[in-house]
Amino acid sequence: MAFVFRYQLLGIGHIYIEYALLHEPLNGKLVRLYVPSKSLRRVNKMFVYLPPGYDESSSRYPVVYLLHGQPGEARDWFYDGRAHETAEKMIFNHKIKPLILVSADCYGPRGSNDRTDFLNAKDGHIMVEDYMARELPNFMDGRYRTIPSPNARALVGLSSGGYGATNIGLKHRDTFGVIVSHSGFFEPRFERKAIRRMLGPTGSLWDENSPMRQVKKHRSDELLHIFMDVGRSDDLLDDNDMFAKELAHYEIPHNYTVVNGSHSWSLWRSRFRVSLPYVAGRFETLSKH
Repeated sequence: MAFVFRYQLLGIGHIYIEYALLHEPLNGKLVRLYVPSKSLRRVNKMFVYLPPGYDESSSRYPVVYLLHGQPGEARDWFYDGRAHETAEKMIFNHKIKPLILVSADCYGPRGSNDRTDFLNAKDGHIMVEDYMARELPNFMDGRYRTIPSPNARALVGLSSGGYGATNIGLKHRDTFGVIVSHSGFFEPRFERKAIRRMLGPTGSLWDENSPMRQVKKHRSDELLHIFMDVGRSDDLLDDNDMFAKELAHYEIPHNYTVVNGSHSWSLWRSRFRVSLPYVAGRFETLSKH
């Protein structure tokens, strides 16, 4: 009985958080959508930030796809990360051009603690890579006035989302042109238990979903730019150092920064204020190709 009561309180807390989030005063607009997904086999929740002037204009906009950590969910980027607030301030101050933000729930069927690491399950019970690389971009391009080009799509992830952004971004260069990892990892072994549940025993599927092993396929790709950072006190520092060395070895343009801090929202909020202008700048550069 006590467990049920605590669960009900938690649910009420979530409702209040999202209500408050969706009613913040903005010049743009933050909306919550529930959209049926074949890849995820459920009606899935997502949050979309539309920039100031979207409703009044006929312009098309680039899209930044935000991948949450795991455990975690889509609203984290907006409630804890204040991504919409950062974007709105930068647009208002003419530091970036207007763009759209979207974050969708990418956890497993058991809820926000059910890790998928943004992978396609070997047994097909959930296909998160397919969702992020195909289904969600197709939905966004159909629903909103986006620029339907990889040169106008970015993947930005934190923690497990950093792994997801890098893994999916490298495998789907025809969909995404910009990759950002905040405090991510680049070898499946860092989430061994969850990834075994998604991919089965260690083997070829693990190699296919290892950015560390796959990066060599992109040697000297001048249009591929990867932004990555990590806190100096983060347990993932060594893995980030190693991946940056691999990028340098294969002559892949990248921006790597080690900053003071740990695996925390305080770091991710501050670093998004750096990565978002980077993404907007890459959109400008890629639009000329």
